[in-house]
Amino acid sequence: MWPTDSIGLVRRSRALDVGITDLQLKQALRDGELTVADRGKYAITALLPPVDILGSARFDDELYRLKCIAAALDDQCRLALSHESAAAVLGMATLRPSRDVVHFSSPASTGGRKLRTRHVHTGLPAGSTMVVAGIEVTTPARTAIDIAAARGFAAGLAACDSALRMGVTVDELLDELGKRRVRGAADARAAIQYADGRSANPYESWGRAQIIRAGLPVPDLQTHFVLPDGSNAYCDYSWDRKVVAEYDGKRKYWRDLRPGDDPGDVVYREKKREDGLRALKLAVARWITDDLHAETVVTKVREALLDERLI
Repeated sequence: MWPTDSIGLVRRSRALDVGITDLQLKQALRDGELTVADRGKYAITALLPPVDILGSARFDDELYRLKCIAAALDDQCRLALSHESAAAVLGMATLRPSRDVVHFSSPASTGGRKLRTRHVHTGLPAGSTMVVAGIEVTTPARTAIDIAAARGFAAGLAACDSALRMGVTVDELLDELGKRRVRGAADARAAIQYADGRSANPYESWGRAQIIRAGLPVPDLQTHFVLPDGSNAYCDYSWDRKVVAEYDGKRKYWRDLRPGDDPGDVVYREKKREDGLRALKLAVARWITDDLHAETVVTKVREALLDERLI
């Protein structure tokens, strides 16, 4: 029923051209059949990732990706998508991105502007873009550097970690940083210094950023332990194989559900796993997303390290 463009979005102007009324569009939005992607652009809701019981992160990520691609196709200047917008198209994981604004970058040194839904940055170096699905975007290395310079150490570390997971090298990140002087270069340089592709997601990167900024020892990541029952455990963070720490995101428990499980089964297995770690004489610290927002991660880690005389 719905006329779609090349990326699958329903455009109001096109819908009106083929006889669909604004009343029908509004009813489809109320019924959840369509979802607003941008002004005058709608996604067919059934084609978006389903919203699970934990929220709509993947749903929102895909909606934002479509919004960025549509903006790039509509942009008369044909500027490259950059920052979080490039990350969305590239599939890079970012820390708490704003999905209200689409970012572009221009090679010009002037002419930058920030509007309600568009932000045009300047000074894009030559050779720092690539084409994905017909859309020009900044490369993963450039994207990580731009995010780090614009949004600070924690977001930059998450972006650089993600870039390394995608196969970008530290030398490539340093090369991008050296292409031009940027405000926020110190944060970008620190993000490169501590970047580690073993970090599994932006929230684990965020916890590590808080630990590093507090001057605590930098943890090893994804350390392997064999538990007393013979099973394997990979801990998010570890120090000298004496202290381990875990980030407990809600999605972790949702992900670990097995057929026929209820959430209590996952909690039980996680408790059994922690008991196994403690049986190895390991000190175990845990935190949740609220601790990251409240910046209480450092207190938990410091106490555990002090107990084991590692600081």
